[in-house]
Amino acid sequence: MNKPTILFLSRARCDAFFIEIINNLKQDYNIVVAVTDENRALYASVEGIALEDWHDEEINKAEIEKLTAGQLEQIKEIEKTLGMNCYHFNINYFLYEKFVNRYANDHKNKAANAITPQRLLLDYNLLDAIIKKHDVKYAFFETVDLLNTTILTAMAKQGIIKQAFAHEINPIGGEMRVRIVSGQHRRSNKLEQILKHNLISAESMAWAEQAVAKYRTEKPQTGYDAYHAKMGEKMLPYSPKEFLSKIKRSLHGESLLPAIIRLKNRLLSKKYFSNELPEGKIVSYFLQLTPEATMCSQVPEFANQEHMLEQIAIHGKYGYTVVIKEHPAGFGNRPPSFYRELVNLPNVVMLAPSFPTREVILRSEAVVVATGTSPGLESIATNVPVICLGNPFFNLCKNTASIEHPRQVWDVIESIKADPAETVRFVAGLHQASYEYSNYVSKEEFMVRKNCGELVAKGLAAEISLYESGELK
Repeated sequence: MNKPTILFLSRARCDAFFIEIINNLKQDYNIVVAVTDENRALYASVEGIALEDWHDEEINKAEIEKLTAGQLEQIKEIEKTLGMNCYHFNINYFLYEKFVNRYANDHKNKAANAITPQRLLLDYNLLDAIIKKHDVKYAFFETVDLLNTTILTAMAKQGIIKQAFAHEINPIGGEMRVRIVSGQHRRSNKLEQILKHNLISAESMAWAEQAVAKYRTEKPQTGYDAYHAKMGEKMLPYSPKEFLSKIKRSLHGESLLPAIIRLKNRLLSKKYFSNELPEGKIVSYFLQLTPEATMCSQVPEFANQEHMLEQIAIHGKYGYTVVIKEHPAGFGNRPPSFYRELVNLPNVVMLAPSFPTREVILRSEAVVVATGTSPGLESIATNVPVICLGNPFFNLCKNTASIEHPRQVWDVIESIKADPAETVRFVAGLHQASYEYSNYVSKEEFMVRKNCGELVAKGLAAEISLYESGELK
């Protein structure tokens, strides 16, 4: 029996993590890794895998300069083959460029964005050649928001490969759980199958009952929660270690301007924050980090959060206040005008990033999310209804309502309810469809996925077995 082939798209910050995954999978799967000149030697030291060259910036530039107008016409066929328009493949970085320039004056993505069609053509042709050469069935990568990973995601949707996977880490019930996800919205076919056919095990149900019981008295804490709580309490947007690192890099030419702009934004924005919740009924929204890849790519129509929140507020019902809490990591990225214009609306209150999230959730008639996985899951587990803009994976829970426009918050606010039995059922399904993941206490550990490769490998193998058996398609 032939072993299925998995293609890994390497990325420098994840190389150690990927190699740990590969070493745990290579006995049961054929492994192909797309590498650059920078990390080829690192992967070449791993026995029993195949390597394919991925074009680095210089090679890409040289190849792009050779492309003719006739060759670029092939993009029209690529659009048809993949069922997606050319510029959509790079949607994350178009919006990323816009938002990051509000505080960093950084145009490093501008040149790459300008040649999106050429990059699409080269990346598609290279991926197509690798897939055909090695009979690739599955792909695994760090994030779904890059141009090449978006291509693979589209290939999976069109049946060119069986599935393209990434992973997402979710804190729930005091544990860190990893989901093996697919598609631009990072959904889980396994979770959908479990909930649709009520395939929840007694073990997962018992785990969920205990987890939900904890949420009745307090939020179960993880290293993820503790890390973000500390971020919301401090004035500097960087830890002393991070700031010292920036100083050192500035001596080698890196600008300190972004750090200065973020600090200025924080200092000038504090006056717009309230330190208490308003009386009466509230609908809450927890600001997403900006720029943030999931929001830019999954719900680009709501990436301008100030416009989305304005639309919720100006269509608001009498007796309700829209309460907005800033994201700890996003504080400083937004100019003071962002907060000023929102709090000038009479039914809006802005809370500081240090304000306790649990207090907001417990007082909410409903929590509104666009992607917002952490507040969405905490609200569901706390038995508070969630109103979903876009298509977050947890809208599978019957304690949520999905809407298409911000003004529709008010169409569902008085009918949406949370059923405690559904809360337990969904949390149990999430437990069963996810896998154990190492806790972490710092941003650095999270970025390199320290000690997590073996755990993710087990999860990835379990998911692929479901596709190979025909249980998932």
